Amino acid sequence: MLSRIGNSLFWMGRYIERAEHIARHARVQYASSVDAPLSQKREAVLESILDMATNREGYFNVHSQLNEDDVVRYTAVSETNNFSVLAYISMIRENARGARDSLSIELWEAINSFYHKINAFSTAGFQAEEIEYFARRIEQNSYVIKGYIDNTLLHNAVWMLISLGIHLERATQVILILQTKLKDIEKNNSSKFEEAVDNFQWTTVLRSIEAYDMFMRCKKTTPNKHHVLDFLLFDTAFPKSIAFSLSCVKQFISSIPFPDEEKKKESLEFIAGKLACRFQYTTIDEVEEKASEFLKQTLNTIYEIAGLLDVKYLKYH
Repeated sequence: MLSRIGNSLFWMGRYIERAEHIARHARVQYASSVDAPLSQKREAVLESILDMATNREGYFNVHSQLNEDDVVRYTAVSETNNFSVLAYISMIRENARGARDSLSIELWEAINSFYHKINAFSTAGFQAEEIEYFARRIEQNSYVIKGYIDNTLLHNAVWMLISLGIHLERATQVILILQTKLKDIEKNNSSKFEEAVDNFQWTTVLRSIEAYDMFMRCKKTTPNKHHVLDFLLFDTAFPKSIAFSLSCVKQFISSIPFPDEEKKKESLEFIAGKLACRFQYTTIDEVEEKASEFLKQTLNTIYEIAGLLDVKYLKYH
């Protein structure tokens, strides 16, 4: 397979997952500002939306202050924001077009239809309350596309490269959501509402990752830092957990016929395997008190894996 095609397939998978997570997080965060405990400030919610999408700096280059409509519009559909959900959907289609001959007709038509549906949203008239409808459309179309990926493609290198991108990006996005929420909780030091706010914040995390229902069935307890981190980091049976995604990343890297390389500690397969095994043999009690540092280290290793993929196998000129 040409590096150009592999690059397009890999990034198509990443952008699908990225657009879905950013849209859902914005939707859940915005909705949470209506039902939040008294100590939850709306400004903090808007900052959280920008932080998770890594949009804060870009937003303040365009806007002087936080405003609901501006934050949601900038994150979702702004044509001046290269990291908006709308921009990622355009990149999904562009990468799919670049690898068109490797995709099924059903998958291409689903992506093309998705692109045209979302581009119908008007940036000028987009209001904050529209994020519910907008994000739901993103999520639903993402599920349809991933269904066609799994059910209409041969499960060969094409499918594995797209799936590798999806799971690498899923682990990244879950970590970004957790990092953002840990910062949100640290900002809120109100002892009067501490327990209520803590439960509310961790419930919001679960809903942002579509994990609330399975968490309640699995843990059967009120969401708190200990149980939510344990579930989202280490539950190998839950497909949104970091442990599950990293196990998939390891499997795909081992299975994709990349050019042979020496099995050494700098190799892609070695680094991915070591990271996946770390999550298999680490417990929440070991990392709970240093969760932020643990998440940062994990994210850096994921970036290292992505960088190696790009430099060694997917980069083209």
